[in-house]
Amino acid sequence: MSTRRPLRRGLRAPTPPEPEPAAGPSHALKLVGTVLANTTLLTALLYYFGLVNTQTYFGYFRVHYTLLGQTPDEIFGRGVDGVLLPLTAVAGAALLFLVLTRFLEIHLGEASWSRLLRICSPVAGVLGLALLAATTAIALDPEPFRDRPGIPGVGFAIGVLMVLFSWRRWTSHRTGSTRSSAAELVTGYVLVSVGLFWAVGDYSGAVGTSRAFEASGVISARPAATLYSAESLNLTANGVAQVKCANPESAYKYRYTGLKLLLQSSGQYVFLPANWRASTGVAFVIPRTDKLRLEFGPPRSVPPPGC
Repeated sequence: MSTRRPLRRGLRAPTPPEPEPAAGPSHALKLVGTVLANTTLLTALLYYFGLVNTQTYFGYFRVHYTLLGQTPDEIFGRGVDGVLLPLTAVAGAALLFLVLTRFLEIHLGEASWSRLLRICSPVAGVLGLALLAATTAIALDPEPFRDRPGIPGVGFAIGVLMVLFSWRRWTSHRTGSTRSSAAELVTGYVLVSVGLFWAVGDYSGAVGTSRAFEASGVISARPAATLYSAESLNLTANGVAQVKCANPESAYKYRYTGLKLLLQSSGQYVFLPANWRASTGVAFVIPRTDKLRLEFGPPRSVPPPGC
C-alpha cells in the first residue's frame, strides 16, 4: 500500500488547472462586441457605404464621382444616410424575435416549448436551405431584384440563421450537448455578416439614386445661377445661353445663363441646365478658378442683356 509523502513546510499543493470554458452564447456576444468596438472597422464600413451612395447619386446625373474629389466628411455623411435605417431595422427585428421567443418559452411551458422546437427545427432547415439556394441564384443574376434592394442579402442572412438553428437542434439531439463550437459560431457570424453587408450595400446604392431623384425634382426651384467667365467655356445645352460681352476691358468676357448649381466640392462646380431631364439632360463639371464669377438670383429670374 503506497503512502502519500507529506508536503514540506511552506509549500502548497499545486492547484489543478481550471477547465477551459466551452464556447457558447456568451462567447458569441463577446465576439460581436469586439467587432463592434473596433472603430477602424466601423469607419471603413461607413466609408464604403458612403462611397456606394455617392457613386449612384452622381451616376444619376451622368457624372463620375471620381471627378469631384469628394471629401471624407461628405462620404461619411452619405454613409450614415445609407446605414441608419438598416441598422434600426435589424436591431428592432432582433429585439422583437428575442422578446417573442422568451414570451412563448414562458407561457407554453417546458414540454410544449420543446415540442414546438422539435417541429420548427426541420422546417427551419428546409426553408433556410431554400433561401440560400434562391439568394445564390439572385447573386448570379441580380437584375430581377434591382427594384427590391436589400431583400436578397437579408434573405441570405436569415437563411444562414435558420440552417444554423436546425443544425444545432439536430446535433444537440444526437450528442445531448447544447454547446456550440467556436468554429460554428465564427462561421455563422461571418456568413450572417456577409448577408447583411450585401443588403446594406444594395440599400445604400438605392438611397443614393433616390436622393438624386429627389434633387432632380426640385431643380427648377433652385436659385438661378449666372456664370461669368474670362474665357469661353463652350457650354452647349438646351436652355443654356452664352453671351459675349461687348466691353473689351471687361474682366469676364462671357456670361452663361439658364444654369442651376447642383454641388460645389473640392474645387469643382457641378452645373445642370434649368430644364434638366433624366432622359436627355447633361451636367457640366467646371473647375473653380479665379477666372469665374457666380451670381445667384430668384429661380425664374431673367438676367439683363449685355454684361
